[in-house]
Amino acid sequence: MTNRRIESTISYVERMLESTDYRSIVSLEDNWRFHAGDAPGAQAAGYDDSAWRIVQLPHDDSAESNFDAAYPANGYVRSGVLWYRLPFASPGQHAGGKRYLMFDGAAMNAEVWVNGHCLGTHPYAFTPFWHDLTPYLRPAGEENILAVKLDASLQPFGRSYLGNGLFRRVQLIVTAPLHIDVWGVVARTESVDSGASISVATNISVGRYPETKWNAFVWQGNGMKDNNEISKNCRLRTTILDPEGREVAAAEAETIVPQFGKHRFEQRLRVVEPDLWNPDQPNLYRVHSVLFVEDEPADDVLTPLGIRTLSFSADGFELNGIETKIKGVCLHQDAAIFGGAVQTRTWATRLSMLKEAGCNAVRTSHHPFPAEFYHACDFLGMMVMDEAFDEWRLGWDRGYSDSPYGKNTYGYSLYFDQWYETDLRAMIRRDRNHPSVIMWSVGNEIPDLYFDEGIPLLRRMVEICKEEDDTRPVTVCAEGNHLLNLREGIMDLVDVPGYNYVASREGEAYYERLHAERPDLALIGSETEFEPEHWKRIMQHRYVIGQFLWVGIDYLGEGADVLGEDSALGNTFDISALAGGRRGWAFGLIDSVGTTRGEYHYRRSIWSDEPFVRLAVKQPVPASGEALAYMNAQLHWNWNEGERKTVYVFTNCVEAELFLNGRSLGVLAKDTEGYRAIELDVDYVPGTLVAVGLSDGRRVCEDQLVTAGDAVRLELSCDAERLTADGSDFAELRILVVDKDGYLVPDAAHSISVSVQGSGRLLGVYSADATSSESYRSENCRAYRGIAAAVVRAGRDSGAIVIEASAPGLAAASWTLPCVKPG
Repeated sequence: MTNRRIESTISYVERMLESTDYRSIVSLEDNWRFHAGDAPGAQAAGYDDSAWRIVQLPHDDSAESNFDAAYPANGYVRSGVLWYRLPFASPGQHAGGKRYLMFDGAAMNAEVWVNGHCLGTHPYAFTPFWHDLTPYLRPAGEENILAVKLDASLQPFGRSYLGNGLFRRVQLIVTAPLHIDVWGVVARTESVDSGASISVATNISVGRYPETKWNAFVWQGNGMKDNNEISKNCRLRTTILDPEGREVAAAEAETIVPQFGKHRFEQRLRVVEPDLWNPDQPNLYRVHSVLFVEDEPADDVLTPLGIRTLSFSADGFELNGIETKIKGVCLHQDAAIFGGAVQTRTWATRLSMLKEAGCNAVRTSHHPFPAEFYHACDFLGMMVMDEAFDEWRLGWDRGYSDSPYGKNTYGYSLYFDQWYETDLRAMIRRDRNHPSVIMWSVGNEIPDLYFDEGIPLLRRMVEICKEEDDTRPVTVCAEGNHLLNLREGIMDLVDVPGYNYVASREGEAYYERLHAERPDLALIGSETEFEPEHWKRIMQHRYVIGQFLWVGIDYLGEGADVLGEDSALGNTFDISALAGGRRGWAFGLIDSVGTTRGEYHYRRSIWSDEPFVRLAVKQPVPASGEALAYMNAQLHWNWNEGERKTVYVFTNCVEAELFLNGRSLGVLAKDTEGYRAIELDVDYVPGTLVAVGLSDGRRVCEDQLVTAGDAVRLELSCDAERLTADGSDFAELRILVVDKDGYLVPDAAHSISVSVQGSGRLLGVYSADATSSESYRSENCRAYRGIAAAVVRAGRDSGAIVIEASAPGLAAASWTLPCVKPG
């Protein structure tokens, strides 16, 4: 992972979301007035909001709050009623055209007004929705007031942290009267034989042309006598641009569109010798659709295109005709200090780290993610299972949405019947052009699957998926820990049955019985633990196309003391404020500050082809947590002298040689059949433990663990080389407690303070300790295992940002970050 790769990802995502030549797309990020709590009458244009706080989007109020045991359903942070208001000028472009307001998501129960007019409501936090502002805006240049009320006051509304706020992008889209519809372009790879055949469907529409005169009421004016019929000639030019922006294919079509008319263009383009998209080489094209009206350019849309083919069967999953195993992780949307307001830089960093471990797929657990995520996956080469819902109508004890509840008392089941089709179609229409998306999931661990009522529901949702996109398979992810049996035949309704924790029900047989029931279908481990035996079975059976580990990165909510650690940490960390002991799930491959765990390196040893070796030290785990043995391994060499330790060697080399203080401990062979790490018992002595990966007797990679001395100083590193002075750019800094030689002190728990001077401000300091009740937005926190993190936000003036980290008894560290004007 490099800073350049991250910056390139950010640049690509922004270009895809907002770069058009004729359509105006503006992100409404700045100058929102915000109030936490109800504010009756705040929808009125003349409401006095002068005392409200100014915030920038994306904004998640829950992430700004202190951890509090009163909110166990939302990761121990508050949620409630929120209000946002924004003054904005009516755009002057495209007179007589359309003005759309697009929300990529809003948590939750959104109510939207402009100039006191109610535009509508949207309950679900995670699907995009849009409103037509055109009839309610004031004349060009005059001020309008947008007001948004969100309500997440009733808990529990979800099983983990969901966030609360305008935590995704909000855009004002201005088009000509005759324009390309929202989500109106669909580009598909039809074949890649003798070049790539690409079909592009484009929907256009017009309400009324500015010249239109229409009156159907005879008592007004001259009635029908003054009406006019207007039609206009339009031409659609569709081009495919290669990664360097060169035109490689083009097509044109014309039609005449009358007032209040619609039209669907169907075009076929051919790309000669295309570069195909895959995780190793994510070659990206772009479809540029330009609409001309009476020979003048009026509207345009940019659409991602990755030329690739998909095939799923009992013979495996083939990407571009090559059998591919899905090496996936489940992810939650939230990211520590940002909560649900996760921006492209964080997505790029996290996805890049997962790719370094050999991961090639992500499941969006358990709802659609923001638009930036999918563009980043396209660019970086990460496949996606795009998931819609975590609940339908029923709860585990067979509650109903109206009497009394589903999986969550105040969750999506309350809105399911009215909204599921709208939300499912919105997800697919927004995401169906992304090459990274390889399958749709209509639900996770759904109780309805165990009852007759689930059959027509699942059938209908599969139909909706196929109506919107018949190029990808549909799955549903069934719970493996439930005592009831799935309704007979219900998994036959999907293309690729998904099974969570299959070993809990099937034991060592894993997928064998399930395959015997459905011998023609591919199966997927849609949510799995980390046991090596599982991956062994996946590799043995072509019909099991891969797995999604739970989980890729730590997240808020669902805190659990799986390994019985909290009592050991209690003398250092304050857990008294947390009723359940932990504010989140702390068993991801990567923790919340970006530190990799032992399981990360194990996965790299079996998922990655680049020569790799990493050392770790085994720690005891209870029998119930055996699958977490590699996860819990420690990556340091600071133990009690004379203690006998089991050393793990994670490597994809056939052999590895270990050295302790220069003395060889022998050449050890990898268990190539069982997919387990090399293990060796070693009598601990301080110093340096080295592992050398061998290929045909040659040294090809190396790792070492060095005994750290006493903590002496802090050390800083930063994920950005510079920031843009736009008020929203940010950098994440990593803070280490190190000894005199720069080695991490693994048990350091110093209280670290951070100050920021110059052209930026501190967002907060935090650690990965899931038992801590320290706020993410504090100026100080206690290091966890020698590590903390800080986030600095850019200001609007160019200049230097000077960051200093300090801790009692340690030498301070500083970092200077340039902040430059955009462009």
